[in-house]
Amino acid sequence: MQIDQSPSHETMNDGSTSNNGTPKNDTSSQLMSFKMPRAPPHVYSCFVVNRTAQPIECTLKYNGRPGEQKFDQTVSVTIPANSEHYFPRQFFQPNLPESYLKTVETDEFDDRICLNLSRESITHFEDLSNEIIYEISEYLDYLHVYQSFFDLNIRFRKLFTNSNFPIKINISSISKSFFQRYYTHIIIPYQYRIISLSIANFLSFDLDISPHRILSTFTRLKTLILVKINSKYLENVLEDIASLPNLSSLTIIPIDYVKNANNLLLQIFRLSVLKYCKISFKNKPTNFDPLPFATKEYNSPIEQLVIEHQIDVNNLDRLLSYVPQLRRLSLDRLNGYYKNRLNHPIVLNYLTHLCLKLIHFTFNDFEILIKNLFYTIQVLHLYIEDGEEYLNAERWKQLILSHISNLRIFDIQCIYSFVINKSAQLRFDFLFDQFTLPFWFERQWFFARQDYFKYGYHNSTFYSTNPYRRKDYKLAKKLNQYTRLENQETNLSSVRHVHILDDEAIINCMNHFPNVTDLTLKNISARRSDSFIINLKHIISLKNLTKLVIEDDDYSFERLIELLSSTPNIHILKIQSIILNQKDLLTIQNSENFQLVMNENTIRSLTIKQICEIEKIKLLFMLCSRLQHFTIEESWTRVDELVRLLLSKNNNNTRHLFSLSISNENKRLPNKLDTIIQAGKLLDDYLIEFDYPKIYLWW
Repeated sequence: MQIDQSPSHETMNDGSTSNNGTPKNDTSSQLMSFKMPRAPPHVYSCFVVNRTAQPIECTLKYNGRPGEQKFDQTVSVTIPANSEHYFPRQFFQPNLPESYLKTVETDEFDDRICLNLSRESITHFEDLSNEIIYEISEYLDYLHVYQSFFDLNIRFRKLFTNSNFPIKINISSISKSFFQRYYTHIIIPYQYRIISLSIANFLSFDLDISPHRILSTFTRLKTLILVKINSKYLENVLEDIASLPNLSSLTIIPIDYVKNANNLLLQIFRLSVLKYCKISFKNKPTNFDPLPFATKEYNSPIEQLVIEHQIDVNNLDRLLSYVPQLRRLSLDRLNGYYKNRLNHPIVLNYLTHLCLKLIHFTFNDFEILIKNLFYTIQVLHLYIEDGEEYLNAERWKQLILSHISNLRIFDIQCIYSFVINKSAQLRFDFLFDQFTLPFWFERQWFFARQDYFKYGYHNSTFYSTNPYRRKDYKLAKKLNQYTRLENQETNLSSVRHVHILDDEAIINCMNHFPNVTDLTLKNISARRSDSFIINLKHIISLKNLTKLVIEDDDYSFERLIELLSSTPNIHILKIQSIILNQKDLLTIQNSENFQLVMNENTIRSLTIKQICEIEKIKLLFMLCSRLQHFTIEESWTRVDELVRLLLSKNNNNTRHLFSLSISNENKRLPNKLDTIIQAGKLLDDYLIEFDYPKIYLWW
């Protein structure tokens, strides 16, 4: 590689260049007289930095592989004043040798113009072309791009600001100060580039600078996700997005009860290009008014609809009358009994995928749904609680053959319980055997059953397997004499969350969960602490875990540290309490496991149900010094003492913290906290909110 500057130059034998020309008199484009350093023989990429007040002309020559002069290439550029230019490595150049020099230093040229060479720029991310960097960035949230590259160098700042590169915004785990900077430097100046916006921090919705207040300006917006938003904002939000020409995906999950659910639904069904919609409108039973049937003015283009709030089956036909283009439907809480048959015929010609969660819902009513509304489906995912009558294989066979003959995937999970006795067990064994007959085998639909004992009842889960398609899996101690797991597969790749309800459940577990990221533990005996982790490693890759929930009140602090030492990538931790002997406090802090976890853990969010001693909180923050969010679920009375501890400028263990949630029913406490913070000058910019019975502090 050779770098030359004009107006005239000659190449030196040592590979450096010298400038023999005189500066131009043109004030708009004067050339500085200087001598560039000799470039090492293996320089493939570099930055040329111009710190002068005039532009410079720079010519770079790429030399191809030895004997392949056809790849030689010359590039000439003008580098503006106080700017830099990056010359990337070309694909035809040979690999970088280990002897490559990382820097070049010389006193023979003007120090305002330098050749910046680095091994990192050649072998790592900075060596990639702009096009490839843009492609990679499409898979990243723009917040991470902004944090990583905005202040890195001029090239990357310009790369992401002086372009039409689409921006994806995710505001969830972010400090208030950074949120304001992000809003000022990215959201406002580049709102025309935003194609995806996700807000999950409910405190941010109350700010005057919250992006949800200017949605009508995001003309390229395709995806909008609003989680924990106060329902009082929703009507204005839906009015603002009605004019957006590209909005195809909408998710709304309010934090409070929704009083005007029907009005909001009608606004959603008017959105002209919406294809995907997910909503969860919590509502009080007295507020469930039926929607009117759709008129001609409503012809929603929605193709995938997910409803996570309660739906009365008698109002379902009214709801579906608004979405004739529907292809996929998921109802998380369908309940009720048919009082009247369908009032209007609803035609869903395009519906192929159906996912239902039924609680106390009779098979008779389910058959009515299938025959009248869902006869076109090809894929059925069904979850039933108290669903003993759904274990009738012959009835299923007749329903499938007569009304859903196009069904390709039949995925069922049925939970039921009964008092233990021999006759009942024999009856359920017989019912299960009926699902092994040729009708099911020919369609490659296989099933399994897990039986376990709980609260004096025999509990069973009947579910589809081979493949197991669900994201959650529960492991419990089984009743060996009744367990039957025919066709049970061992590699459950679909599962993301495993619930272990008893430590004995994993002792002889033959399943493996390669893709699990969330783990919930309950009823884990202290007697098997060492063997439990060993057995756990056989079924789960502990390094893949990012969320850990422990629901035992007596899970000791030592055992928690031991488990965390094997799970270094946990980001979210939820525990019930800390069981700790004060006499052992110093011993635990000095232990090898404590030091290991303290230095290596990546826990960002910690929720504890109950804690009484301030010393235990200090210990938690010593262990988890990277915490950003801290929550105490049960009432904590010494809030002022806690706030002073966590916000102290001398407390290095809380330097990353920016969110605090405490349960306390005292409505006057926010004002008291405000006084404490201001009097002690603990924070400059913060927000306090009281949402009974919790107090939230964000800074």
